[in-house]
Amino acid sequence: MLNHGSSQVHTTASINKQEIISEALVKEISKLSATVKLLKLEIKDDKFSFKAGQWVDMFIPGVPVVGGFSICSPPHLLQASRMLHLAIKYSNHPPAHWAHTQCKVGDSLHLRAGGKFVYDPDPVTPCSDLVLIAGGVGINPLFCILHHFLHVHNLQRDSNLKGTSKVVLLYSAQSPDELIFFNELLLLSENYDNVTIKFFITKERVKEDHFITNGRIHYQVLESILKDTGLTKGQVYICGPLSFIEIMEVYSKDAGFSRDCIFIERWW
Repeated sequence: MLNHGSSQVHTTASINKQEIISEALVKEISKLSATVKLLKLEIKDDKFSFKAGQWVDMFIPGVPVVGGFSICSPPHLLQASRMLHLAIKYSNHPPAHWAHTQCKVGDSLHLRAGGKFVYDPDPVTPCSDLVLIAGGVGINPLFCILHHFLHVHNLQRDSNLKGTSKVVLLYSAQSPDELIFFNELLLLSENYDNVTIKFFITKERVKEDHFITNGRIHYQVLESILKDTGLTKGQVYICGPLSFIEIMEVYSKDAGFSRDCIFIERWW
């Protein structure tokens, strides 16, 4: 969910990064919520690539600070159209502030991909089941991972590879308006029998239904959803604020997932 401050280069210095720094052109800008903007970028260097879950360093002309933002679009979109999407939450951090107040279609910037928070399944081996747990804009890399999971799953199905892997996404936000990608996620849940998505609203009270629940993600909630879906093993990916991640990591271990199957962002 990287969307942080001027320490980006320093704090990620030891984290896997590509050597390639590609020019990127801003092709489209839209609002996902009152605080989040979506930038659709055209990547100019054909050698630029990334893996699901990774982030980019963003180098902006005239901005002395390097931005760090998780990629929300899947790798196959880049392969098909040379496009990459970033959902950036507003802050006073110079790169995020630039994205919200100065960025315009046609602007040129540069990107470098990196990070160890990676989902990269073997395309010829049935995918493991996945549990994705997102807090706030921590949905960004998990939205990318979910799409990549479904892409690989569809390729395997078309190749008659046996196995029906499942994915559960638990997504927490303070208000319904901050549930970015809400409609897209509902469509995925409706169109794929192996996808279960639950939304949690922590501050506003909303009318609950099959998808939306008031309150935080508690252990009993995780345990119940895993029981209902029959998901007892696989991989867990967690992204969100530090305190959120720490709690969800404990819950995941208590639910029976081994330490080496739980993946979190450790950039701080």
